[in-house]
Amino acid sequence: MCKSLKVGGYDDWYLPGIAELNKLYINKDAIGGFETSSNDLQYWSSSENTYRFAWYLDFALGFQAFYGKDYLNRVRAVRAF
Repeated sequence: MCKSLKVGGYDDWYLPGIAELNKLYINKDAIGGFETSSNDLQYWSSSENTYRFAWYLDFALGFQAFYGKDYLNRVRAVRAF
């Protein structure tokens, strides 16, 4: 989904890894645009564990965990800068 995204004339979007997602979490107030009206604020990363489960970061509570990829979470596409 992120690979085919075209926004603002850019087509080089990707799903961030867990370390990049953590940087977004730390700076979420300055960056803006994150969902804030729900207790379910988990964002997927592109990182996987050894069992091919994907890591996510909970933006409400600030913790990282992994889950099966069939679980519905939010995504936030990013671009390299």
